[in-house]
Amino acid sequence: MVKNSKHLIYLLGLVVSINAQAQLQQNGLSPIKRDLEITRVTFENFLKHYDDALLLNNIKESEGDYKDGKGVEIQFEAYNANIYINTAARFGNNDNEILDTFYTDEIISLQQKRLEEATKKFIKDFHSYLPQLKPNEEFKFVFNIEDSKIKVDGKELPPSPKSAKRTYKLEAVWKMRDIDAFSKGEINESQLSDRIKIEKK
Repeated sequence: MVKNSKHLIYLLGLVVSINAQAQLQQNGLSPIKRDLEITRVTFENFLKHYDDALLLNNIKESEGDYKDGKGVEIQFEAYNANIYINTAARFGNNDNEILDTFYTDEIISLQQKRLEEATKKFIKDFHSYLPQLKPNEEFKFVFNIEDSKIKVDGKELPPSPKSAKRTYKLEAVWKMRDIDAFSKGEINESQLSDRIKIEKK
C-alpha cells in the first residue's frame, strides 16, 4: 500500500520502468537484469525526491550491472550543489570561492552521511522490488561525486584547487542474505542498517 505522495512518485517511476522492461524482456532480458533496471530507475527517482536534501545538484546519470556470483552494482554520477542565498541570487557558476567557503569538511561529511541514510531507507522501503540474488551475492550502490563543470562563453573553466576534496566515491554494500533476513522478519531495521558496508575513497 502506498504510504504517501512521495512513495506514489517513486512508484509511478517504477511503473514506467516496468513497462519499458516488459519490452526488453521480450528481447531476451533476464529477470535479474530486468529487476536491476527497475531498481536503478526507482532509486534514481527516490534520490531526487528524498526528504533530507543530499546537497547534490542533480543525478547526472546512472548505470547498473549484474555479475553472476558477485551481484548487482549501480553507479551514480552526481554533481555537488551550487549555492543559493536568501536573496535568490545564485552562486557557484562563476564564483569558486563561494563553493570553497560553503563546502567545509563538516558539510562534506554531512553530505556523505545523508547519502548513506538515503540508501538505507531505500533498501528498507523497496527491498521487495530488488532483484532476487543468491544469498552470497551483493547489492552495491556507488556514488561518484564531483563539482559541476563551469563554462564561460562556451569554454570550460579550470576547477578550484579545493574541488578535489569535494570529489569522492562512496560505496554502500549489502549481502542478499541480510536483505532476505529483513524481508522474513528475522532481523529488524536497525540490524539491517548495521550490516551495511560503507567505503569512502
